[in-house]
Amino acid sequence: MSDMSSMKDAKGVIDPSPQSQSTSEPAPLRLATASECEVEEQNVPNTVPTIKSFVFLKSIPLRPHWNVVGRCTQEMQSQQREIKSEERQAVFSILMAFDSLKAFSAEIDKKLYIGGILRNILGETSPRKSNDVKPYQYPEPLQRNAAMILNRLEIELAAEIDLEAEPIEPTKPNATRPLKRRRKSSPQTSATELSQLRFEDPDLKHVMRGIVVSGKSRRAYLLDPTYKRRDCHVIGHNGLEVGDWWPLRVCALRDGAHGAIQGGIAGSSNDGAYSIVVSNGYSELDRDLGNTIYYSGSNSQENTNAKVPQLSYMTKAMRVSCSHRSPVRVLRADRAEGKYAPSKGLRYDGLYRIESEAMEINQKGGAYIRFKLVRCEGQKDIDLSRPNRKEREIADTLKTGARV
Repeated sequence: MSDMSSMKDAKGVIDPSPQSQSTSEPAPLRLATASECEVEEQNVPNTVPTIKSFVFLKSIPLRPHWNVVGRCTQEMQSQQREIKSEERQAVFSILMAFDSLKAFSAEIDKKLYIGGILRNILGETSPRKSNDVKPYQYPEPLQRNAAMILNRLEIELAAEIDLEAEPIEPTKPNATRPLKRRRKSSPQTSATELSQLRFEDPDLKHVMRGIVVSGKSRRAYLLDPTYKRRDCHVIGHNGLEVGDWWPLRVCALRDGAHGAIQGGIAGSSNDGAYSIVVSNGYSELDRDLGNTIYYSGSNSQENTNAKVPQLSYMTKAMRVSCSHRSPVRVLRADRAEGKYAPSKGLRYDGLYRIESEAMEINQKGGAYIRFKLVRCEGQKDIDLSRPNRKEREIADTLKTGARV
């Protein structure tokens, strides 16, 4: 989407300076139409009660929308078949119903299972019961719509609970499983409950610009809906500089660094991947060598089919970037393994190019796609000094909920 000619010198080396990037506004992404999805345009419900009661698939009239998608996915997996025409129509209508909602909230997401359904369509949900996981794929136009609606959902619910969680009691008195800290979704918050963060520290004030807080017993950091954030759907540096650092993912989202609060890959089927976050999500599959990264696609750990890998929507976006030879922004998170990971928060380490892909076998004997990314020349070195002492203090302040 950026003007790639403005990013290269005569030798074809990426120019990392933000000033070299195209300043034109990116073309807005749009939902795939009914004709593109090979279905008919239909009237769809646009409220929570009507969506829950609506018959999306006439062959199973008593099943709610989440069962429609769940059954479709299950049968595509177990029978290794493509989606049927009536299922395609039903899934398209469900997506349009979600998109017709005026606003998303944590309560609406919970009632309609929006996030789970969208990730299911995108091929990013992990199995809960069966260890025999077979690959499946929804048509690309439906996945494109699911990706755009999920992006909207995550932005509207973009929040991170950063107070230390209370210890979680074991479900059984004799349970020996260690207690875990859980990252919870944001509490249902009205506009009047949001408040601007007011910091005395100028550095803390700067890094948390455009962020509002909600919650009482727990502090949730959200994007200020009135703040003009930078669009993440841009190829290239997007105004960032190598070494830029953020204490929270929501801050990286605000600055156009990475367009997903949870996902490790942000991209589209047309442009490819815009950015990735290197974390410990697939530590047994991925390798971080600094200037070279081996990075696997979504659900790479779960597939059990030795011949056919699971190709999620974002894995396919990585393939597009590989084919187009377009650069991808790389952020490293503090949960990543290896000496290149920041001690706290997230750090921008520049542009990488996907040089190749290979089919590998995971620990369950299933196939997965692993990409080789190589850092583009002509950039500053990875700044291992970030976060500095002051930035580490900022991260600790936000994490512990100290008075700010």
